Amino acid sequence: MNIHIKTTPEELLRARKWWGDLEAQWKMVYNEALFARGPVLEPLKDEELMMLLVGVDTLRLAGPLAISPNTSVVLTNLSGLLPLQRLKYLSISNMKISSLEGLRLHTNLEYLYVYENKLTSIKGVEGMKNLKEFYFQSNEVEDLTPIKQLTNLEVVYASGNKIEKINGITTKHKKIKKFYILPNDSLHDREIIRIQNELGILCRQG
Repeated sequence: MNIHIKTTPEELLRARKWWGDLEAQWKMVYNEALFARGPVLEPLKDEELMMLLVGVDTLRLAGPLAISPNTSVVLTNLSGLLPLQRLKYLSISNMKISSLEGLRLHTNLEYLYVYENKLTSIKGVEGMKNLKEFYFQSNEVEDLTPIKQLTNLEVVYASGNKIEKINGITTKHKKIKKFYILPNDSLHDREIIRIQNELGILCRQG
């Protein structure tokens, strides 16, 4: 991989320290999914390290049970993403992520795919005002309130969770074209009818 990113000695030292402090699971995932070395703890080359930190705006990490996996490591948290705040597209699927709180600073995200994880909440996305697509199906999420202010959303996949009320969708969500909320075993028919009648948003199956 030919990479050339201008950087200062100070930036490089900070990048090396970040890598040194990084959890083993993230070192293995980055080595395997981005640099095709397999799930190893090998340090990245300086050029690769700076590319990761300042040059990446798209990241896809699919666990071993995914249809098209690119890593054999199952991530349990989002700590390895903290400095990657240029991200616009992030997909972390088929993992064991239980919280999105680690994404609070990632306000540039436009596409977020975190389906088939262990999420019990989607808190952490409140500041993602540019978010267009949000896929978090097949988790254990109960509350949609965190997306209340995300009025640029166009596609939402929330099926296969534990949602009882559609309390995060309002009249301000005028851009939503596809809203996949079914099945959710705890969701009452009257709530589905309310959303469709009051907001004109079709509750889809998928």
